[in-house]
This record gives sequence, structure tokens and C-alpha cells, in this order.
Amino acid sequence: MTFRSVARTHPGAVRERNEDAVLERAGVGIWAVSDGMGGHDSGEVASAFVIDCLIAIAPSGGNPLTMAAVRDALVRSNDELYRHSSSLAPDRMMGATLAVLGLDAQHFFCLWAGDSRLYRYRGGRLTQLSRDHSYVQTLIDSGLLDEKEAENHPRRSVITRAFGVGPELVLDQCQGPVEAGDIFLLVTDGVTRVCKDADIANILSRSGLDEAAEAIVALCLERGAPDNLSLVLVAAGS
Repeated sequence: MTFRSVARTHPGAVRERNEDAVLERAGVGIWAVSDGMGGHDSGEVASAFVIDCLIAIAPSGGNPLTMAAVRDALVRSNDELYRHSSSLAPDRMMGATLAVLGLDAQHFFCLWAGDSRLYRYRGGRLTQLSRDHSYVQTLIDSGLLDEKEAENHPRRSVITRAFGVGPELVLDQCQGPVEAGDIFLLVTDGVTRVCKDADIANILSRSGLDEAAEAIVALCLERGAPDNLSLVLVAAGS
């Protein structure tokens, strides 16, 4: 199975600085998006640090990277980022969300922390494969809030897991089979806060990868793009 990918990252229409980062390592089968937190230069340093740890993983014998190898690298990166973050002034912080996708000829895996997401487009249907680590998602899971109410909740930007904010990194994971024709989409919340799943599915249904990436960015900007936005599209071919 072969894979083709495109990536886009944009500061959005409001913020001057882009604290997002993206990764394409098709040669070893991993792709990622990361959303930095902390303001000033801290956010962009944190997201770049997490992405750099994925760049540094050496493959074994030219094979795709395993989920275990990626997880180990991410745990080490959290240790280093947390030590650095802990040395900052008390009123400053440094952290990042991350969603990383791994692919080989038959399977995919995803590891994530925070509200950066992984979707899969298959057979005309877009499915969210990751689940946000956020305050509003906790309320939804508890039955205290529905999806519509969550869209305008005053604490919708509060996340419950991230890199660099604690001594122990807790990652969630999912995995499954890959089929020819699958399209995987990694996005930061700058996309998902302004684009509904139906908007993205509609774009993917009528566009190639490059055109779809441009159309998603354009739609975000058209709707005000209040945050940095990043995406990676990965298509599985025969």
C-alpha cells in the first residue's frame, strides 16, 4: 500500500504568531499535528519540541515506526518539556497537544493528548477516531452537556491532558485496519472549532488532497479563523 499526504498550517485571521506545528514522515509512516500553549514564544517552542522528538526517531531497518517506539519517544519528550516548563516563572507555562498517526500496509495507529484530532474518511463517511481530552468532553461523557451546548460553552478551550504540563504523560490510543481509498485527517482545534464534520466531509467528497487542504483552510479563514489552524491529509492507495 502506498500513501500520499499534504499538510497545511496557518496563523489564522486573528493571531500574529503561529504556535501550531505539523509533521510528514511518509518514509517511516508517521504524520502529526501539534498545538502549542503558553503564549509569547512558549507555545511555538513546545509544539516544535514535540514534533522534533518524532523527527528524531530512527527507524529499524527501513520499516515503518511502531506504536511502541513512538510512545516511548513521546514520553521522553514530555519529561524534557516538563522539566523546562517547570523552570519558567510561576505565571508562565509551556505545553502542547498532539495527535500522531502511524500507518503501514495493513494497519493504522494513533496516539494523542489534548484536543487535536484524528478523523478517517471512508466510503463517503467521516468518522472521528480520537476523543478530545477537554473539559466539555468530560461533561458530554457524563451526560451533563450535549454536543450543541458544548459548541458555545465558556470553557470549551480548557483541555485536560497535554505535553509538558505534568510529570506523567497519559496518552490515549486507537488502531485498526487500513483500506485502499481511506483518507486520514489530523487537525488542531483551530479547524474543528469553525468547521463542522459535515463541512469537512463535503469537501473531501468532491476534492483531491491538495484541493481539499486548501478548501479547509479557506473555509476557516472565511469564518474568522480566531485561532491557529493546521491539518494533515493522508490518503491510502492500492
